[in-house]
Amino acid sequence: MYTGIMSQLERIVFINRTIEQEGGVQTRAIMREFCLSRRQVLRDIEFLRDQLKAPIRYEAEKRWYSYSQSFTLFSNSNERMLVLNALFRSLAQSQGLMGALTEMISEGLDSGLEKSYRPLAEKIVFITPVQDWPDYEVFNTICAAMKSAERMTMHYKNANGELSKRHIEPLKLINYSARWYLVSYDMQHKELRTFHLSRIISLSPIAGDLMKDRYSEAELDAFIHSGYGIFMGKTVTYVTFRVYGWAINTLATQTWHEKQKQRLVKEAGQDALEVTLPVANLQEILSSLLFFGSQARPIDPPEFVKLYTETVESMQNRIKTFN
Repeated sequence: MYTGIMSQLERIVFINRTIEQEGGVQTRAIMREFCLSRRQVLRDIEFLRDQLKAPIRYEAEKRWYSYSQSFTLFSNSNERMLVLNALFRSLAQSQGLMGALTEMISEGLDSGLEKSYRPLAEKIVFITPVQDWPDYEVFNTICAAMKSAERMTMHYKNANGELSKRHIEPLKLINYSARWYLVSYDMQHKELRTFHLSRIISLSPIAGDLMKDRYSEAELDAFIHSGYGIFMGKTVTYVTFRVYGWAINTLATQTWHEKQKQRLVKEAGQDALEVTLPVANLQEILSSLLFFGSQARPIDPPEFVKLYTETVESMQNRIKTFN
């Protein structure tokens, strides 16, 4: 079934690309390219028209199919597939999973490429500097609990090394910035909480203790995407900061949140990039801003400016202590 889907994708890409480049495509050209029957080609044409909403029509005079109006199936399709395959191969290789099945899946992704692009698959490399792979026993336990809709008991160590025992309803597993997190309903605090998987000490389902249907998928997505970072909360604060010098070019090409706003301003005669975005946890945006060192400063709100200032002063004091 998987191979069939990828083969159809390859044919759809070919039909679309030929129409874009030549103005139309003949049935016999598709049959010859993929060794198909005319009936199969017509099914692909119907799929393109009915499922992908392409304005495809048959022109009897030229005996080919063309678009009656401008249509984009997906821009830069070959390049997008190359990136997708690079991501997949890198993640699989780092996990020691480059076996026959992985190669078959990779070849399936390649089948969505035009033939002239396929040799480039080995030339596109994805490398992530952080690899925080989950304990698969923990991962499996969480998946099993979500599947059976059972609550769990969790022993957890937070960033400060403090141990706690939680009763939770596991709702979502998320990979954020190459780290794994669990979004759960915390029975004690009666709210959604996010837990770093690598800090889970132990985890066990509570047999027969079923979760309640508290949130819709839309509500969970709204929680997850409400602000910058992974540690969400009920309150979202809009944070504004400015960057200077080399940091302008670096940040200008990055999107930290879908609701991010930015503008170029003048400050004391020099250029600055001002960025505003929603944040649920000030510590997370603080860590990201400190990356830019002297080329950044906080603007608003006052509590964030205070936190930033106190953190920088603490860093300076620590340096003085050891010097």
